[in-house]
Amino acid sequence: MEFRQLQLFVAVAEELHFGRAATRVGMAQPPFSQQIRKLEAELGVELLTRTSRRVALTSAGSRLLNDARELLARRTDVLLNVQRTARGELGTLRIGVGASSAFGLLPGIVLRFRSRFAEVTLRLDDREGLDLGAALQAGELDLALVRAPFRYEGVSVERLLRERFTLALPTRHPRAREKIITLSSLASEPFILFPRNSAPGLHDTITRMCVDAGFSPRILLEAGSWSSVIGMVAAGLGITLAPKSAREFRPKGVVFRELGGASGWAELAIAFPGQHPSPAAAHFRAVAHETVARRGHS
Repeated sequence: MEFRQLQLFVAVAEELHFGRAATRVGMAQPPFSQQIRKLEAELGVELLTRTSRRVALTSAGSRLLNDARELLARRTDVLLNVQRTARGELGTLRIGVGASSAFGLLPGIVLRFRSRFAEVTLRLDDREGLDLGAALQAGELDLALVRAPFRYEGVSVERLLRERFTLALPTRHPRAREKIITLSSLASEPFILFPRNSAPGLHDTITRMCVDAGFSPRILLEAGSWSSVIGMVAAGLGITLAPKSAREFRPKGVVFRELGGASGWAELAIAFPGQHPSPAAAHFRAVAHETVARRGHS
């Protein structure tokens, strides 16, 4: 039994007239009638009773009509869903988010993406200690927001934005009232950073900036989430350097000050397996770039 046979049967079952049904599907009546008889022979049942005056459905024919309509509708849905998935309008997009990757940018990207691709399910993975590079290589993620540099074999990376660093320190810190604080003057301060295994690009950039300023940072504590890092800063346990977008969170007990004499940039990038992102991932990438452009990031 083929879909074409079902289409022909539905036509005659709805028209209850072979001539009109054949015209409806664009066929001559003799081959049309032959196809219906072939279907009945394959099923081993009579689907239609025929007289010189009328055509009527048998009980088996009525049952097949209902099921055929459902099958044909389902076939249309399947084909449409496949095509929409190929266009990136349907499906699931798995996105890895590093501990320091997005700060205030991610919600805006997600909101804009959802407004355009409401039927694409987003699954955000921000587990502490998640190796984004390995997850991308293994095909467990469709893309990830990462801090550059980010180098993994078989993973493509493109820069989304770059921004200067800001200094976060407790409101009770003796230097909290200063507007600009040079990095070199922080040599004796205890630093609180993300561990290198969770944010290697950010960790290495901050370390290099400190070395360029004439000292190695005294890392007192490490924490795998931004809320933990900033919470310890608020408690007066140390200071931290963060991309300027971190200021948008405005946490209690913490002030942000402009950092002078710093040589590095915080770069946010999009990473994806292979040379080309999947259709849905390509849409997300385009929306991310648009969101950055609208916010005025360089």
